[in-house]
Amino acid sequence: MGAETNDTAEISILKEVGPAGPKVVDYVSAFENSAVGIGHINMTGHWEYANGALARILGYSASELKGLSSLDMTHPDDAQLDADRILKLITGEVEHYAVDKRFRRSDGAYIWTRKTLVVRRRKDGYPEYLIAVIEDIDQRKKTEAQNAFLIQELAHRSRNLLSVISSLTSLLAPTCHSVPEFEERLLERLHAISRSNDYLLGQYNEGASLNALVRSQISAFVGSHVEQVTFDGVDIQINAKCSETLVLALYELTSNALKYGALSASGGHIHVAWKIIGAGNEARFRFSWSERSPHLLDEPGAPGFGSRILGSLAPMSVRGSVTREFSSEGMSWTLEAPLSAVIAQVSA
Repeated sequence: MGAETNDTAEISILKEVGPAGPKVVDYVSAFENSAVGIGHINMTGHWEYANGALARILGYSASELKGLSSLDMTHPDDAQLDADRILKLITGEVEHYAVDKRFRRSDGAYIWTRKTLVVRRRKDGYPEYLIAVIEDIDQRKKTEAQNAFLIQELAHRSRNLLSVISSLTSLLAPTCHSVPEFEERLLERLHAISRSNDYLLGQYNEGASLNALVRSQISAFVGSHVEQVTFDGVDIQINAKCSETLVLALYELTSNALKYGALSASGGHIHVAWKIIGAGNEARFRFSWSERSPHLLDEPGAPGFGSRILGSLAPMSVRGSVTREFSSEGMSWTLEAPLSAVIAQVSA
């Protein structure tokens, strides 16, 4: 503890000369009231002194920190770089250095800090101990990581949207008889995707609530007919690709139901359900649309644009498969896919 005592004696009685003459400057008090952490690390790597701010940052009391190893508290991924720079500091290759590194707090959690180190040397040049200035930058690092994730997610989502729009135009164009018809039908579907994307952007780091997405999309399309629709399913967070897939499928299904299906007359009913089947790597996602129509539904002849969306584009985007069946009572459409292709991967 000699190094701490010598340093305390030196900095406590250091004098400054001003207009009124010499005065005593209490640097110990300044250290203790500093907003940043200040500590001394001896040549074995253990804390010998810690001010109040450092104790708060690391989650220990100042007395608890004494004798603890700074290296043992360092994140394994940061340890080698930190050790290499300390060696350069001690040998005199550099006068000081600053690095962003993670310290393990008393509760076991790691916190990002900005550590600046200098060496306190004796008159003969031999290093006595290291003086560390520690700033808490954990919130800044989390914000930077969140912003980086958002940029990456927006880029990924933009690529997905361009792919969806490309597929829409190539499939829709041959089924239209005029440019105005093509424009109207394309814009209707793009508006549906836009509503979905607006919702997803608000939930970018958590995925989209399947329950909220399905209910809002169907309600927006069917209006007053929503009383003829029932919903049944556990709420899960789905990824952007699955959301865009379901939005397109729901648009086709609700459009057909309004034109000539269960919602084209009173007495019809639609049951929308989804569930998870199995567990672990074998878990699968099943989404079903079941219509009970007051009049007979004819099975479509030559595949049109809507049929291609429901039969090919939707399952392909989530590595799944679909079944579509017509009967005297109505129509059913079921999408099944690996749960891993549907569920949102939440960022830590």
